[in-house]
Amino acid sequence: MNKIMEYVRKLFSGDIIGYIMIFGAGTLWGTIGLFVKLLGSVGASTSLIAFMRLFMGFCILIPIMLCTGGLKIFKIDKKGLIQCLLLGILAQALFNYCYNISIGNVGVATASILLYTAPVFVCIMSKIIFKELIGKLKVFALAINLAGCFLMVTGGDLSAFKISAFGIFFGLAAAFLYSMVTIVGKIASGNVHPFTIVFYSFLFGWLTLGIISAPWQAIADVSGLKFWIYASGYGLIPTVGSYLLYMGGLRKNLEISKVPVIASVETVVATLIGVFVFKENLNFISVLGIIILLSSIVIMNMKLKESQIKDGN
Repeated sequence: MNKIMEYVRKLFSGDIIGYIMIFGAGTLWGTIGLFVKLLGSVGASTSLIAFMRLFMGFCILIPIMLCTGGLKIFKIDKKGLIQCLLLGILAQALFNYCYNISIGNVGVATASILLYTAPVFVCIMSKIIFKELIGKLKVFALAINLAGCFLMVTGGDLSAFKISAFGIFFGLAAAFLYSMVTIVGKIASGNVHPFTIVFYSFLFGWLTLGIISAPWQAIADVSGLKFWIYASGYGLIPTVGSYLLYMGGLRKNLEISKVPVIASVETVVATLIGVFVFKENLNFISVLGIIILLSSIVIMNMKLKESQIKDGN
């Protein structure tokens, strides 16, 4: 076991625990589709589902925070509050809004592929903001990560793809806003407890979505035992659980450009849930996509000599 752990430490750079936390967050995010389908089965609309995710996550966090840190864990300074405001409005509310518009105009498959360009935005911003090195290995890992996602989503069938400038614009906007979770989250994580960051980002997120979509009547129309059970699970597993792991991981000594590639394991989990729970077909192309995506995670985290990863070398 010690030899295995030593090998892992040599293979991966940075804080291995942090990367494991990010991987765990991505795994939990992979259950999103399961809860979306369950909530849809009881009559919840897309906008209501997006609202309930953040609202239930916010409610679930309150007793957890009271038990772990008491009232003092809710304290936050002005700087931290502004950062959480940005996370809540940009990376939570507006992300969901743009992504839904993109799906409505170009379909789920095309919108998903556009969303998977988020690691590219993170990579660019990590170089500008955190001065990280972006060498050929990272570029290669990003390219095959996108290729793996593409193959998993499409299964080699391009018939579901739609072209719309309006939809593509909002799909890329959603990817950029999604990337802000990593960038702003990293900045905020240095000064604020992960529980506090997630709590206030959820608060500002559901308030913003509440103003945009006004879901109150929709809640009354579909409210029932199953609805609240599914909504609670949605708020707990791919929301509170995933974001606490993600923000906790960002507090570690990680290369930020690697984070979204590791978290892309979400796509693999979502695909496997589709196969084993909803009996969806998994063809050879999709399996190839899974292998390529998992390979990109390993390649992105391989530790090479600094002279080998500098730009232009």
